[in-house]
Amino acid sequence: MNSTLSILLKAFPHPVSGEQIAMSNGLSRTAVWKQIQSLQKLGLKIEGKQNSGYRLLEWPDLLLPEIMAYYRRGQLGHPVYWQHELASTNTTAKELARQGAAHGTLVVSESQTAGRGRRGRSWLSPPSEGIFASLILRPAIPTRRVPLLTLATGVALAEALQSFGLREAWLKWPNDIWVGTRKLAGILSEFSGELDAMDFVVVGMGINMHQTEFPPEIAHSATSFLQETGQRINRAQLLSRALAELERVLPLLEQTDVTPLFAAWQKHDRLLGQEVCVFETVGTHYIGRALGLDESGALRVALPDGTERLVLAGDVSIRLPNHT
Repeated sequence: MNSTLSILLKAFPHPVSGEQIAMSNGLSRTAVWKQIQSLQKLGLKIEGKQNSGYRLLEWPDLLLPEIMAYYRRGQLGHPVYWQHELASTNTTAKELARQGAAHGTLVVSESQTAGRGRRGRSWLSPPSEGIFASLILRPAIPTRRVPLLTLATGVALAEALQSFGLREAWLKWPNDIWVGTRKLAGILSEFSGELDAMDFVVVGMGINMHQTEFPPEIAHSATSFLQETGQRINRAQLLSRALAELERVLPLLEQTDVTPLFAAWQKHDRLLGQEVCVFETVGTHYIGRALGLDESGALRVALPDGTERLVLAGDVSIRLPNHT
């Protein structure tokens, strides 16, 4: 892309002459016309009138760099690497990170053909219906605190969602955001480095935004922002707000005492104090009461015999009545 879209965004909803765009970009009028055509092919509704110029007919709901830049309020999310379709934003982000991409680089796509979730699960990524983004981070924290990045991202997403009216969004350890009994968003963090030396961390975020229905196998357990609120909010605006919230939360990981991060998590933690079912391996589970997090970010669970167990990995769900 180029600054043509930035000019149209700044002028919205008013027209801008082709001559003005050409002069601002140092292009010919023909080159401007070709850029307008390219933008239209991406789905932007742009009107062109003689003696008037070009104007956006409606604000675009795309994750293009120019739109992200319009909303960006901090350093995270710059630069933006955008493709209309990727296999996985996390996979592309890791490739860019290995090539030296800077801290804060954001990879976004309108759809994914091989979106991934935690524990090898797939992530449904239909075109322009969700947020599919991965952030490259090179934070100055000990490697033992890398798992806390997932928690910090969860806090940021929950805060952003609630600021847009989704008050019932809550955090489900370790990496999900739910509304009621349905999953709205997930986080996938992938670390590269040695035990004593971190190279980078890629934090992937998937948020269901505009979906109105899901495949039968997940229809009972998935939801979207639109389904919960009845609103189609701009995806770039929400993602930018989440990045700003993450930029506010990340310094908590650099402090000697990370209690403030756990306090921020606990504010959105609906597992706390609930009877839960923990599945650490396929086919086996146990029941206990969630006690919150320990200093490493593991989930503390009180067992019926009075002992306590730390959950480092696995699936945890609130135990419903008559659930075994």
